[in-house]
Amino acid sequence: MDLLTRVRGHLARRGEWYWVPILYTLAVIWIYRDLWHQHGVATGLGWDTIDTHGPDLDFFARELAEGRFSLWNPYDKGGYPIFCDPVFDRYYPFNWPFAAWGAVFGTSWWLVQIKVLAHHVAAAAMMHLFLRSRGLSVRAAMVGGLGLIACAPLLTHKASNILWPLVWVPLVWLAVDYALAKPSWRRGVAVGAALLLCMTAGSPPGLFYSALLVAPYATWRLVGFLREPSRRTRGELLRLAACVGSAVAIALLVAGVTVLPTGELVALGSRDRFAPPGRAFALALSLPLPAEARGVFCRGAGLFELYMGVAVVMLAVCAVIVRPRFDRGAAIVLVLTAILGVLLAAGGTAPLLGFLVDHVPGFGMLRVPGRYKMLVAWSVAAGAGYGIAALEAAAGDAKLRWRVAGVAALAVILAIVFVVGWGHPASPKDRPAWWSIPATIIVAALAVVVVWTPRRIAEGALSALAICALLDAPLFTFVLPSAPPASDVRQTHAKDAEILARLDGVRDRWRVYDEFVLGERAGARLRIRDFRGYPALDPISLKRYVEVLDYAKKNAAIVEDFNVRYVLKRPHFRYGNSAAFVMMPHPEFDARGGELWEAKHPAPLVQWVGAVNVVERRKVLDAVRGLVDPDGVRRRAIVEPEDAKLLPADATTAASDARDGELTSYEPDEIRFTIDAPRDGLVVLNEILFPGWHAYVDGKEATPVRANYLLRAVWVTAGKHDITWRFEPRRWRVLVGGYALALAIIVGAAILRRRRRA
Repeated sequence: MDLLTRVRGHLARRGEWYWVPILYTLAVIWIYRDLWHQHGVATGLGWDTIDTHGPDLDFFARELAEGRFSLWNPYDKGGYPIFCDPVFDRYYPFNWPFAAWGAVFGTSWWLVQIKVLAHHVAAAAMMHLFLRSRGLSVRAAMVGGLGLIACAPLLTHKASNILWPLVWVPLVWLAVDYALAKPSWRRGVAVGAALLLCMTAGSPPGLFYSALLVAPYATWRLVGFLREPSRRTRGELLRLAACVGSAVAIALLVAGVTVLPTGELVALGSRDRFAPPGRAFALALSLPLPAEARGVFCRGAGLFELYMGVAVVMLAVCAVIVRPRFDRGAAIVLVLTAILGVLLAAGGTAPLLGFLVDHVPGFGMLRVPGRYKMLVAWSVAAGAGYGIAALEAAAGDAKLRWRVAGVAALAVILAIVFVVGWGHPASPKDRPAWWSIPATIIVAALAVVVVWTPRRIAEGALSALAICALLDAPLFTFVLPSAPPASDVRQTHAKDAEILARLDGVRDRWRVYDEFVLGERAGARLRIRDFRGYPALDPISLKRYVEVLDYAKKNAAIVEDFNVRYVLKRPHFRYGNSAAFVMMPHPEFDARGGELWEAKHPAPLVQWVGAVNVVERRKVLDAVRGLVDPDGVRRRAIVEPEDAKLLPADATTAASDARDGELTSYEPDEIRFTIDAPRDGLVVLNEILFPGWHAYVDGKEATPVRANYLLRAVWVTAGKHDITWRFEPRRWRVLVGGYALALAIIVGAAILRRRRRA
């Protein structure tokens, strides 16, 4: 009986945190209901989810299962430094349970779908938690949570990890409030812990947008803290300094392992492929300001991308108009942040972003200004929660009632004006533009009912507003898999094993160029050496690698020079042939049937050559193609002038010759092989060179040389040699150790707090 009493008491105090996740899980299932069954075909989130995040999860799960901590991924894009890849969320605690499940039970196509949708549930739960922490009612918190996950910005970016850092923004807001209520180093650690989730979630743009949401709120709360005379004493300021210092320390330790390595990759990446650095890059794909501003509120007369729903926007406005000073003006700060998001999303059609690109570091690093709509989504959703609180307060105040009525009337008038003046004929789900007018009237009427009717009726109207927050945007905006951004028919990869059986040696001796025949990113999923590694292009893909792919458009045989023996090619299910680099048929490849071509003269994995040619960078790829003798053997290598300085003077005049090496072991971070050199020469390993790769000849470190534009090479003397290439990027042990220290501090502070409370 005593146990039962304790359970009842616990549920009475904490029961909300049991049903809240269930509520939002059901809401997410309803919003994305078409994923589970669409005309008898199982579908799922597409684009980034299946092209990037799913294979990354597969790779990470396999790493856990095999007890690895690889820093290099040799299976994608010809090989790239996975420890520099900000999208690979190895350090993200929210990802660990999914990776652990995959390591134990195996990854399936649905595991990454669940991971993505779990972020939507977490986003709503974090918003709910924040609003409740500010003393708002359960219903107000529900409106904020439901309004967030049901708005068009999240429906638009549902398959992208750009949302993942933003999920934790309300938790950072809450941690800031918690820290400033009674500053201490432990509460600063709590802020650092919340920031850790944002910083490790795997999306640099999402992290930047998170910072733009956190900075105004934290600054405003800090100013409010310092305005109180009792807070400006020496003791209070010292405690505040300790609080801020511990939060900054945690953030810096996390940044060391997530941000610093990325900078090295970006420096060698291909950002300029998308647009020249500067304004052209940052302002490309700007949204027209008038249309997007109308679209926040009126679905039928503006861009759908920013549509937050009539109920959510009207409630946020009510929060500012009806009770602007509640919670020290929190609603005002949130709405101003949303206005900032609208102006930034306009890009080049408004002056703000251009000014920031020119004068403030960071803004020039991001493309697609429309993504700043995320600031609108989180700010307006939180403001809607404050709007419900405002309606609850207005029910007993005649002056406030008239303010609510004024907001409702203005909303209806604006909806009519917008639809009449700029109404679209239909939305993506064939909703006529005039639908926005009755939708606005319904929400306006419910708001008036809340403040002008008896409590029982008002309670029902408040619940109806929560339902409107959930239904409005999904009913007006696409959720069908067939509408962009697309979802895709379930990929079963049923033919992967059958195809791989025809590809001898592609795990450790040859590369395959897979253009959409195997399932998405077969290299990461299946551990085969895929040179294409779809998606092969993003702003941080190695520039030299991208240039090789571009060269392949005019001469597909270049991939032979990079160890590609097999080419698999068919049109992409989204893009047709528009994303192709290697075109088949080609005289250097023999057709083997079933969308498979085999190269006639693929370069071996390991080869000793007797001499080199020195060629300037812009002519190297042409020179590499000219190395192949009539018998298909490459007896010389190409080096650039800077690398030629590392070789003996007679390297260019020696006789041409070649010998293949023998592979001993092939691991992501270490490759071992032997070579029997008839005389001094250059040993070329057909793997991409990147800072951090070290060569060891017979146990002694040797000087790495770049050969054939991309590849690793080392000079050896005559005789038989054991050669090891080992990936040992500088400082990575220190950086990972710093991250481990941050986790230890967070756990230690939590344990200490719990003991003090006990």
